[in-house]
Amino acid sequence: MLLRASGQPDQKDYDLNSVTDDHVDSGVDFGHWLRSLTEAAIQNRWDDLATIRDQAGAAMGTQSMVDALVVASGFNGITRVADATGIPLDENTQQMTVDMRESTGIERFNYTEKSDRYDLVTT
Repeated sequence: MLLRASGQPDQKDYDLNSVTDDHVDSGVDFGHWLRSLTEAAIQNRWDDLATIRDQAGAAMGTQSMVDALVVASGFNGITRVADATGIPLDENTQQMTVDMRESTGIERFNYTEKSDRYDLVTT
C-alpha cells in the first residue's frame, strides 16, 4: 500500500474487506479505534463519541485521536458535497477500482442502488 505523505510502499498487507465488514481486521494500527471514532461521529452518536474519544485517546494518543476525527469528518463532508451536487466518481478511478469495489461490497453504498432498493426517486 502506498502512503501519500511518504510516497514509499510500506510493505504491509491490508484487508480492504474491513471497509464493509467490521468483523474483519484491516491490519491498520488502532483499526478498532479508528472505526469506532468514525462510526460514532458520522452517525451522530455524541454520547458514545465522548466515551470512545477518551478510550481511543488513551490507546493511541490524544493527537492521533483528534487527527482521526478531523480526517473522518472531512471525508464525510466531501462525500456529502459530491453526493448532493451529483458529482460522479471520475472515470479513471471508477475503472481502476472495479475489483476493489466489487470484492469489498462497497457498491452497496451507491446512491442509485440505494434509491432502487428503497424505491426512492433520485434526480
